Amino acid sequence: MTLNPSTTSDGRFNEEGDWIAQQFFSPDDLRASPEEYVALHAQALGCFSFHFYRYRDPTLGAWVRRVGELLSTEAEVERCRQRFLSSEEWTTVRRQEVEGL
Repeated sequence: MTLNPSTTSDGRFNEEGDWIAQQFFSPDDLRASPEEYVALHAQALGCFSFHFYRYRDPTLGAWVRRVGELLSTEAEVERCRQRFLSSEEWTTVRRQEVEGL
């Protein structure tokens, strides 16, 4: 069952996400494509819900929604990693996954 964030009873996703996202993502993160960001950081994101918020900045909103889409399946995460990670980065990501970062 998929919940529509705008209709959740507690209203937690009805606030604007711009400020929240800007606290979490660095300017360097936001300069990367969503695919590159996911390749480098998916192992550190245990739960991602930023894509449910509303965004006043349409560019930021589109970037965050795309990150959420990519994180929704392991196949997408792996596709991003294959495209963007060097062999050294790949090894680091795998080690972090095993260690439970």
